[in-house]
Amino acid sequence: MKRIAVLTLVLVSACASSPTPASYFDAPPDASTPALETTLQAIPSPVEFTPSGIESISGSAQEAGELYFFLQPRQSGGTIELVKVSASCITDPVNCPSLEKIPVPFVFNFTINALAWSPDGRHAAFSYSTNPNGTPTQLWLFDAETKNWKALAEFPYIDPPFWSPDGSWIAFRTQNGAGGEDVFVVHPDGSELKSVSTDLPADGRPYIMDGWYTENIIMRSALPGANGNIYLVRAANGQARPMFETLLTKAQFIASPDAGFFAYDEYDYNSQNHFVKVMEPDGANAETIARFTGGSIYPMIWSPDSSQIAFNYYGNLAGGNPTAEVFIVKRTGGDLRSVYKGNTVGRLLFSPNTKYLVIEETTSTTGGHLFLVDLATSAIGILQAPGLSTEYDWYAPSWRP
Repeated sequence: MKRIAVLTLVLVSACASSPTPASYFDAPPDASTPALETTLQAIPSPVEFTPSGIESISGSAQEAGELYFFLQPRQSGGTIELVKVSASCITDPVNCPSLEKIPVPFVFNFTINALAWSPDGRHAAFSYSTNPNGTPTQLWLFDAETKNWKALAEFPYIDPPFWSPDGSWIAFRTQNGAGGEDVFVVHPDGSELKSVSTDLPADGRPYIMDGWYTENIIMRSALPGANGNIYLVRAANGQARPMFETLLTKAQFIASPDAGFFAYDEYDYNSQNHFVKVMEPDGANAETIARFTGGSIYPMIWSPDSSQIAFNYYGNLAGGNPTAEVFIVKRTGGDLRSVYKGNTVGRLLFSPNTKYLVIEETTSTTGGHLFLVDLATSAIGILQAPGLSTEYDWYAPSWRP
């Protein structure tokens, strides 16, 4: 069985307790971006990682919640499964409970995205098709307590969904397979399913969702190289209002969980420089907190307390042997530090107490697995739990708070 990798628009749940960037398997780095493998500012020596040098991570800071992800066997004839492990496995892998397999009402045949969790951790939203040809797609609601699945909506194609910060809405983008697209919201109980994109200017289509800002969805035009506004679309009535105008129509704006800032990667095509920036919600007071030459930056996430940003920098893309390096930097700038080096990094997840970083490494020497960084000690270890085997690839992780 092979993973099915497709290029989709990146949707990130922002201004929530656990932002959910799309998996690497759905949004690979842009191989056309020049890779000069040079940074323009001093960067600490990276932490070298090899699977043979795995450390045992243990700490006094206990974590809450559970880590959900998918297992894919390397041998043909197996099936992909959804599993979970307790967050206690991060701080005490020796005494952690066994891995648990989660039953699902469909067979995994297509591209899989991570579960999108409600702020209270009771439910997860997930888009997937029960049809062998991949369409139509259902929007599913998973109850983590009862382990029941409920279909809330159905469209030809549904992009990965994400939750409003208060948990009252689920937003998702639909495609009809013929170039048409729309954005819908629905309550977790399935009520008030409605389109919220009709108030956006028609000449800006198609639009991308960058996440939530309070009770509004952040949307921008996907048309490259043109002036465009960042819009706030009110979920309750679909009313759209411009937030600020920008030339960065390809930049993803990621709202901090406290709704106080946006983080984004500004790329200068002439100088081939990447500028990791933070600005206020009205577009004012943009500050550069990291700078790189060439390569690509993906993904980028906020810490739950809005104090730090983690991102992955890809180098040597044009050389056919890409390198990945994960950095942590303070929101105010300074203290930029490398915490992990690998091959291809898909997703990044901060733990709820911001003590650990989960890294989805998709092509390590042992396969696609999940690694943990203790941010206080810089120790790196592979996820461990009874019943969890490295004979499988692990991918698309999500943290249930």
